[in-house]
Amino acid sequence: MKFIFNNYFMTITLLGLVKSGVIYGQDINIKIGFRDSIKSGILHENRKILIHLPDDYDTSKKSYPVLYLLDGTINLLLQTKADMIRLHNRENISDMIIVGIENIDRNRDMMPVSTKSFTVPIPGAEKFLTYIRDELIPYIEKKYRTNEQRILCGKSLSGLFTLYTFLTKPKLFNAYIGCSAGWLGDMNDYFVTLTDKAFQNPDQYKGKKIFMANSLIDENDPDHTIHRQMLEFSEKVKTKLGDRVIYKYVTYENYGHVPYPSFYDGIKFILKAH
Repeated sequence: MKFIFNNYFMTITLLGLVKSGVIYGQDINIKIGFRDSIKSGILHENRKILIHLPDDYDTSKKSYPVLYLLDGTINLLLQTKADMIRLHNRENISDMIIVGIENIDRNRDMMPVSTKSFTVPIPGAEKFLTYIRDELIPYIEKKYRTNEQRILCGKSLSGLFTLYTFLTKPKLFNAYIGCSAGWLGDMNDYFVTLTDKAFQNPDQYKGKKIFMANSLIDENDPDHTIHRQMLEFSEKVKTKLGDRVIYKYVTYENYGHVPYPSFYDGIKFILKAH
C-alpha cells in the first residue's frame, strides 16, 4: 500500500530555493514522493519507507543511484530534495532515487551495543542491518530502475549506525555519509576492536567513498571526546586503507549538532570525488 504525500508549508520553502522572485499567498502543491511499506520477516514489523523518484523517472529509460536515508521523515526528504536541486544547479549533479527509512524504535535499531551512557534493552543494529541488506535493498532494486550504486546516509545516532555498517558490511554500499558521526566514550573499546578487525582485510574497502562530519561546538560532545575518537579513526582509515578509499572528515565551527551544510557537502564530495 502506498500513497502520495504533500507538505504545503515546506514546499513553499522548497520552491523558494529553486526560483527567484516573490512568492505570494496562493497554495502550492508539489509532489515530493510517496510512502510504501515492507512486511519484514526479519524484524517482524511492517516497516514504512518514503520514496522520491527523479523528476524524469517516468519519461526516461535511465537507471539511477539510490540514496538510503536513515531517520526518514517527510521533512528530511523535502530538505534532501532541496539540497539535490541546489547541487544540480550549482554542481551539475543529477537527481537520484531517495529512500527514507522511517523509524519505529530508533535506539534499538541503531545501537549495536548497550553501555552505561546509552542503555538499550536489546541492541538491534545487526538485525536492522540484515533487514536493509536482505529485504529493503532487494525490494527497491527489483521495483525501480537502479544502477546498483548505493549511498547510506545517517545523522547523530544513525551516523553511528552508518559507521557500524561501514565496518561490518563495507561492500553493501558504495558510499557512506555520517553527519555528527561517532560514538560515545564508553563505546570506544567496542568500536576500536570493530575497526581493527575490519581493517585486517583492507581490500574489501576498495573503491568506497566516505564522508564524516562533526561540529566543534556540538552540545552532545562538549569535551570533544567524540571528535578525538573520530580523528583517531580517520588516522586508521588513512594508514590501514590508504588509497583504496576516498575519505574525508570535516568539522564545522559555526553549526551545532548535525551541522546544516554537512549533507550538502557530503553528497557533493561523494558524487564529485574521483
